[in-house]
Amino acid sequence: MKTLFQLFLLVFVSTTIYSQKLLEEVTIKSGRILTPFNEENRSLIIVDSTYLQNTTAKNLSEILQQIIGVDIRRRGNDDIQTDLYVRGGSFDQTLLLINGIKLEDSQTGHHQMNLSLPTHLIERIEILKGPGSRIFGMNAFNGAVNIITKKNADKRELKLGYGSFNTLDVSSTIPINSKGSSNILSATFKNSDGYRYNTDYNYFNFFYSGNINIQDSELDILYTNSDRKFGANGFYASPQAKDQYEETNASLLNIKISRQSNEIKSESSVFWRRHEDTYIYLRNNPDFYKNNHTSHKVGFLSNVSFMSDIGITGIGIDLSNTWLESNNLGKRNRFISTLFVEQLLKKGKFNITPGVAFSIYEKPNNDIFKSKLFPGVDLSFTVNKDIILHANVGETFRIPTFTDLYYSDPNNEGNENLDPEKAFTNEIGLRYLKNSLQLSISIFSRKSSNLIDYIKSDPDGKWSPQNIKNVTTNGLEIDSKYLIGDNGSIHFGYAYLNDNYKQDALSRYSLNSYKHRILMSFDHKLSTYVSQFISFRYGVRENQSDENDKSVIDYRIGFKKERWETNIYLNNILNSKYYETNLVEMPGRNISINWKLIF
Repeated sequence: MKTLFQLFLLVFVSTTIYSQKLLEEVTIKSGRILTPFNEENRSLIIVDSTYLQNTTAKNLSEILQQIIGVDIRRRGNDDIQTDLYVRGGSFDQTLLLINGIKLEDSQTGHHQMNLSLPTHLIERIEILKGPGSRIFGMNAFNGAVNIITKKNADKRELKLGYGSFNTLDVSSTIPINSKGSSNILSATFKNSDGYRYNTDYNYFNFFYSGNINIQDSELDILYTNSDRKFGANGFYASPQAKDQYEETNASLLNIKISRQSNEIKSESSVFWRRHEDTYIYLRNNPDFYKNNHTSHKVGFLSNVSFMSDIGITGIGIDLSNTWLESNNLGKRNRFISTLFVEQLLKKGKFNITPGVAFSIYEKPNNDIFKSKLFPGVDLSFTVNKDIILHANVGETFRIPTFTDLYYSDPNNEGNENLDPEKAFTNEIGLRYLKNSLQLSISIFSRKSSNLIDYIKSDPDGKWSPQNIKNVTTNGLEIDSKYLIGDNGSIHFGYAYLNDNYKQDALSRYSLNSYKHRILMSFDHKLSTYVSQFISFRYGVRENQSDENDKSVIDYRIGFKKERWETNIYLNNILNSKYYETNLVEMPGRNISINWKLIF
């Protein structure tokens, strides 16, 4: 009854992510072909800068928690250690990108979100739900999240925040602009005692973005480094493992040049990603058990679009080499090359985009290289200027990580005999945009074979990755948004997901999805200078008991003038007891306040 009352209340005081006018102007970058959103024929969500500024979310994880079809599983507070899921599956099956550069980690998908950026540096987020292998290659098994960073800023900003658990948040952003170029320098520092024993953390992020115009070309340079040190109470082992500790340091350098003419658009990038991870089982006794992993990924990415009478042809190539040095996993190396081709065909009210990706990779269990083809096709039909029907089918593929294959510790044991994962996905949907109302409905099905999940046959055994045969996942997503004039907006979303499989062992990751998920929010401008935002989320996982209240409500009220801004955040105001992963209890009711000076 309590939950039903909350749902009823939030329906009347529930944000939209974007307006229809903005949607029509946005060009999608999550693909080989640049297309306007209103011509997009995939299941895609845009999170724009207005939403990023207004929301109750203070970091990327909390933002993605408010997106239907996305499952964020945090260990601890404030985006320090997070796993990213889209439409079920595992964290290894969802791809995170920054400006189109893939952040997948051959060691483990746990590390992808270690490079998540502070929200004030993000221009928008493009979330592709469904098979993405023919667009991004392997690891975009269930979807992809592409962070588009800001290229320029007009004013300097200084932010200071403080909150529960002695949490300190300080950031500074400085634009350096000149004729023909724009640059952004930013640094963010966070520190907290933690909300329970051994969940303290230190976080530092440095960010640089440079944009230079050179005649008909544009040069972009991005460098970011994220350093995290945190107590990991129960993060990876059993809940009794309270003294775990971890340090991670992640960097990304990307140099991109773009050219555009009337008939040809091209983008080419050279990038380097580095990740270092130190894990200690007993924080005060590192010699008892300690892991050190350092990985590098160097790559080249190039996409070209050709406009012609038949539509747009997109061709891309992605070459990357990853090497890892680890006291547990040993010295490992993996080279992957992928060629992409897709064709956008426009015929009356129909948009058809067939495409294929061809990858060559090293087989997990020997030195023989193998190739794989990822075909797929997207289709949309414009009923009228307000209604678009869309459908897609595609094959996806993922090779095991080095952790899946070789990792060993007191609680986990790798499996060198794993086979790659495969899946075939199909989806149909509807998108409606008219005036203040926006509605999308999607129905999808995914048939997976050789799905990798960590399981154990008894509670006292070790977690070990295994190939689970013939898993069928069916889902429904409804997302609706309504603008209330110029003063606010209401958002309601519902998702249903069902995994059909036979399994006698305990599942750790991929088969513990939200069976039911409800999201609601309300964005309201009280006056010219005062605004508020309230968000609600409720979810039931497949293997979760009903003994804990799973309703979470967050609230933000903001006061803004020309030169300064103040925001007060009330999180989990019902003081609900809930878990997102591995029996790690999330924080109860907490508060924070930040001040931002603009000059």
